[in-house]
Amino acid sequence: MVSQFNYVTCPKCGHDRNPVTAKKCEICAFKLGKSFGLLPMIGGGLALLTLLGVGYFALKGQPGSVASAAGGSSSEPSSSQGFTDRIFAFSLPGISLPGNAAQSNDVSAFLSRGERVLFTDTPVPSKQAAATAFAAGDFPTAVRELEASRQASRSDPESLIYLNNARLGNTPALSVAVVVPIGSNANAAREILRGVAQAQDEANRAGVPLKVVIGDDNNDPKRAQDIANTLAKDSSILAVIGHGTSKTSLAAAPVYQQNQMVMVAPTSTSTELVQVPKSAGGDNYIFRTISSDQFTGTALARYMLKTLGKRKAAVFFNSGSSYSKSLEQAFETTLSLEGGQVVQQVDLAKGNAASQISGGAAEVLVLLPDSDTLAQAIEVAKANQNRLPLLAGDAVYKIDSLQQGGAALNGMVLPVPWHPLKNADPNFSQTASSLWGGDINWRTAMGYDAVRALRVGRAKGKITVQNGRQGRAALAKAFAAPGFASNGATGVISFLPSGDRNSNVILVKVQPGTRSGTGYDFVPLQ
Repeated sequence: MVSQFNYVTCPKCGHDRNPVTAKKCEICAFKLGKSFGLLPMIGGGLALLTLLGVGYFALKGQPGSVASAAGGSSSEPSSSQGFTDRIFAFSLPGISLPGNAAQSNDVSAFLSRGERVLFTDTPVPSKQAAATAFAAGDFPTAVRELEASRQASRSDPESLIYLNNARLGNTPALSVAVVVPIGSNANAAREILRGVAQAQDEANRAGVPLKVVIGDDNNDPKRAQDIANTLAKDSSILAVIGHGTSKTSLAAAPVYQQNQMVMVAPTSTSTELVQVPKSAGGDNYIFRTISSDQFTGTALARYMLKTLGKRKAAVFFNSGSSYSKSLEQAFETTLSLEGGQVVQQVDLAKGNAASQISGGAAEVLVLLPDSDTLAQAIEVAKANQNRLPLLAGDAVYKIDSLQQGGAALNGMVLPVPWHPLKNADPNFSQTASSLWGGDINWRTAMGYDAVRALRVGRAKGKITVQNGRQGRAALAKAFAAPGFASNGATGVISFLPSGDRNSNVILVKVQPGTRSGTGYDFVPLQ
């Protein structure tokens, strides 16, 4: 952990402006250990070095001496050993401080146009053969193998993206990147990529050639930053769709802003995203196709006040999640401004939250977990035993919730960005069902809308392959123009000056049903 005078650099996401007294990183909430100022560390290190220099000669040549320890394995020490081990590595000239060891930021293994397979959880031999051919520039063979891969695994978006790239081969075409958490959440990554792949397929069939680079940030802020830096340096890439979560989007967004590269977030809802400092020229390069937490938090608060007629809420959220925290703040702000009150706040990450729902003054339970605390939120719902009305955030909108919660979630209301029964574009769902062999979800719709917006932005900005970095600036200006609008799976896509999408929120209610196969369904409110 690097300390710079009054600041601490997070070893996980690289944020270098955490106060020296901070217990958690302001960006990714990584737990920060005890830190010391830079100058005291240098002074202490030099003093210790002097002492060790004296002891060295006394111990030189003896088994287990300091000299032997210093010449040991070069592998990275564990966090518990890091400071002690690195003391023995101090040398002059050029003092090496703890945490300053050079680390590789080569992320080429996590990026692919088709030359490598990123999804390894379900191996398909023909897809691997296609990657080998693609890397060798043998595009006809890659096309043939990827067509076979599509037959073997119809629901796989990686194969379709690489197939469209291989069909274009060396043909000049605009390129975009899409960065998703393949390593940590392969299913969510596939859901986003299905929308991107469908929109790319439509573009290429319409004579608008588009190549897509897939990136895997593993939901790791540090890797997300490294990928962002790599993509920003590649002038052939017009824009980035991503990242998959608010955590990684917040880590990568400053890189895109500074390098004046458009990022369109399909699934990142945190209100903090609009607070990322603008580019040096004052222009905004960060946009999203999903509603921000401000929209969804407001929708929940107003439903509670106006439809339920309740004013006192107990809120369960994860204070360590930027998404969960921003949704809680948006909900509480609207609730308090319009006559309601949060009478209890419970941190789902601190254990046994379900035991804290009895005996309070709350009239409604509001569950705002992130993916890491979803199970704890379900336990709260079960402990409630349908006693108080339930409201929830969009992270609960997944079949796993219905499977785990069952009857305990009956009647729960939550906001969603898209629902197949409230579809603004019926053709989208029909095409998606045919393309993937089954129903798709909101992540697919958001990924699709991101590409649709990029296509319209490209046309309005008159962007060509030859534009390079100038095309990025033209795209940002097109998105920011007052009259910008694009049709997508979720309706008209337009952006506020902040980069947030100007959109409405759909409220759904958990009711008995057969569509999901769990005995309960998410049904849109009329």
